[in-house]
Amino acid sequence: MQTLTVIYRNLRQRWLSTCLTALSIALGVALVTAITALRQQAQANFDNVAASYELVVGAKGSPLQLVLNTVFHLDVPVGNIPYAYYRQLKADDRVAYAVPLALGDNYRGFRLVGTEPEYFNLVKLKDGQPVAVAQGRPFAADYEAVIGSVVARETKLGLGQTFVARHGVEDTVAAEEHEEAPFTVVGILRETGTPLDRVIFISLGSVDEIHRDSTNTSQKSQKLLDQLNALGADPESSLTPEAKEDDHSHRHGHRHGRKPSAAMPTEAPAAPAQPASQAAAPAGEIAEVTSVIVKLRSPGYLFLMQREINKGKDAQAALPGVEVQKLFAIVGTVDRALLLVSLLVVVVAAVSVLVAIYNSLAERRREIAVLRALGARRRTIFAWLLWEAAATAALGGLVGVLLGHALLATAGVTLKFLSGLPLAPWTWTRLELGPGWLKTYVPFEAVVVIGTLLLGALMGLLPAALAYRTNVARHLSE
Repeated sequence: MQTLTVIYRNLRQRWLSTCLTALSIALGVALVTAITALRQQAQANFDNVAASYELVVGAKGSPLQLVLNTVFHLDVPVGNIPYAYYRQLKADDRVAYAVPLALGDNYRGFRLVGTEPEYFNLVKLKDGQPVAVAQGRPFAADYEAVIGSVVARETKLGLGQTFVARHGVEDTVAAEEHEEAPFTVVGILRETGTPLDRVIFISLGSVDEIHRDSTNTSQKSQKLLDQLNALGADPESSLTPEAKEDDHSHRHGHRHGRKPSAAMPTEAPAAPAQPASQAAAPAGEIAEVTSVIVKLRSPGYLFLMQREINKGKDAQAALPGVEVQKLFAIVGTVDRALLLVSLLVVVVAAVSVLVAIYNSLAERRREIAVLRALGARRRTIFAWLLWEAAATAALGGLVGVLLGHALLATAGVTLKFLSGLPLAPWTWTRLELGPGWLKTYVPFEAVVVIGTLLLGALMGLLPAALAYRTNVARHLSE
């Protein structure tokens, strides 16, 4: 107890130096804690969401982009696949169910996803529960919408209220508004803690209908441009204001599902024959969808079907779990670089403990000499200096752990808004290195605090050794 009292009074006597040294250590520890906890929780959330999906099928391109767009509703769509291809998948005997998704619009940054009504019953989350509607009902007609819980909270939309969607999956000021086609909210999903909380579900027919006029306008604009090009005129200077507006709409268009136009321009060359999978959709169906969620009757079909689809020319199949692992393998490189920088910050801050105590030692020589003259042992003086350094570093480690979790809480708000994935900022972080029993029973935060304590003690060895060798007679005579 007496030793602790002496250490406390020595630290309090140099409180400014002690606080600044501890703060420098705390900043480094906070970065290490926040980065480690954020990566672990983000990866666990992504793994949990990806586990709800077996196979996603979409246009040829990046499989990671397909998974991010279909499962996590991030990034832009890879492209579209024919609706007939979805029908083929659904009719396959190995497929338990296939649910199409069609993207193209947003409301205040929240994506509108066209799908079939059975989506809410067929697609189940990792807990085995379906994506149920908590209030209202699923959509039963075009221009009816079911919104996620975050959408309802952020936009203040309620049952029976209407909204107007904007062109594109990202919200931009220049995006065209579909003022002629407002949607009515008929249902609100239960909060799932997944990206589905940020999605607005509508029918596939709505996706087709809402862009039909835009498609016709674009075709008219293209026809006019073809005619002007055939005459050798400058299309930009010769367009009427109405035509320029149509051309703007055409340039702003994106790859929505659309029905093939019956009226083809007579000047246009004959189109090549389309394969069977790209044939015109039957009346009442859209021509294309963005992706398809596939559930197989047996896990044994998984890799076989993935290979079959990827061998074809029309689509690709991606495994969400595998793509998430690839994503975090890429992120892990950046993560390790940030951790290395943070550890260097901690080491540099620990050196400052040595410097602070060493500088104070010159002022404390006479004090140490008096203590020695009064009967204090050399090893007692040595232990006091050592514990002062260790306590300063441990204080920085403890404050750094708290700061790291506070940073995580701040980042969690933004991450949940952007992705719908929640973080638990005040939970223990799992230790990733060491024997099994250590990883099971000791949290990462405890190891960090103990590590900074030991590092501080190491930095205090030199000042303690110098204090140990203090010449009592010489310093008492000065």
